[in-house]
Amino acid sequence: MALGKVKETTMSDSNQDFRIEWHSGTLVVIPGGDIESMKWDLIEQAAEIVMAPLGETDVPLVIFDLSEVSYFGSVFLSLMLRCHKAVKPLGG
Repeated sequence: MALGKVKETTMSDSNQDFRIEWHSGTLVVIPGGDIESMKWDLIEQAAEIVMAPLGETDVPLVIFDLSEVSYFGSVFLSLMLRCHKAVKPLGG
């Protein structure tokens, strides 16, 4: 089943990228393979973009596509935990 892309945001800093896509009410976060060396401020920008619409969605769903990632540390893990804490009480 193919998901229809509604909106895509890409944040880049030199060779690093971070894509955020909306597919029919589901937020898909796709970090580039170099997520561990990504600067904190870029991760914070991504967090703001990810977190903002989650509270406006009845049952927010978030998928992290880590297919390009071989390793990530505590900075990215904190983003995933923030998302989990935001969507769990809403049934996501």
